[in-house]
Amino acid sequence: MAGRLQGKVAIITGASRGLGQYCAEGYGREGAKVVIAARTEQERDPRLPGTIYHTAELVEQAGGEAFPVVCNVADNDSVEATVKQVLDRYGRVDILMNNAAVQPPGFNSTIQIRHWVLEFNVNVHGTFFCSRAVLPAMIEQKSGNIINISSVGALGGSHYGATKRAIEALAVGLAGEQRQNGIAVNAFKPVRGIETPGLLFGRAPGQVGGPRPAGEQIPPPDSYVEAAILLALQTPETFTGQVVDDAQVIARLGDKETQDRFRALNPSWWAEAMDAELSALSRV
Repeated sequence: MAGRLQGKVAIITGASRGLGQYCAEGYGREGAKVVIAARTEQERDPRLPGTIYHTAELVEQAGGEAFPVVCNVADNDSVEATVKQVLDRYGRVDILMNNAAVQPPGFNSTIQIRHWVLEFNVNVHGTFFCSRAVLPAMIEQKSGNIINISSVGALGGSHYGATKRAIEALAVGLAGEQRQNGIAVNAFKPVRGIETPGLLFGRAPGQVGGPRPAGEQIPPPDSYVEAAILLALQTPETFTGQVVDDAQVIARLGDKETQDRFRALNPSWWAEAMDAELSALSRV
């Protein structure tokens, strides 16, 4: 039985570990050709495991086709070279997930200036560069799907949140511009944290990325990956220009069986978030 993304070409940035890796596996399982676009070719810190080649193995084990490419999203020349390689190999790009991000420590008043610049170069400019690089091919084929990965941090006032709020605004604006070209654009985030090497990587208490509250239950990545698959199936006619989390996506785009499955799998606060969305939808 063909997967839901059978034959689709998907570029996922920052897919050497964490949520990008989980989504790459999920897309591969659904039959996609997955381009793993990231910088990490060698593991240098055991606390941050993963490389583009390891993710490629996971994608292929899941049943997909993998194409690992070294890409620095903060460098537009590197981004354009990556997209050219993808087009030379496959002739099209169907999905772009702008997942690559960095999260330096410190508050707005204490973060090092060089870290502030790096954060905006990767998180914001990288998302912009990648989106612009795939647009010509998507416009020519009159179809495409761009997913900007945001964070619950966008609701706050941290420097990291500022970058995520920026790419949410970019998604909404780009969706309006590209609707006529058959390209859906959305911003997507987890309801809260999901266990990843980046989340577990220790930083000073009270700073961005610091230790999570004791006893807090962290959900598995399953509902996030399912929501990422559902978003990748959308068109401007079905779903675009939205800023949503995985509970909202499954409430809006998943069937009842899927909703029930993830209600049982996730912590109670995740189920409450999905049920709140379902309740709001019933009142519309």
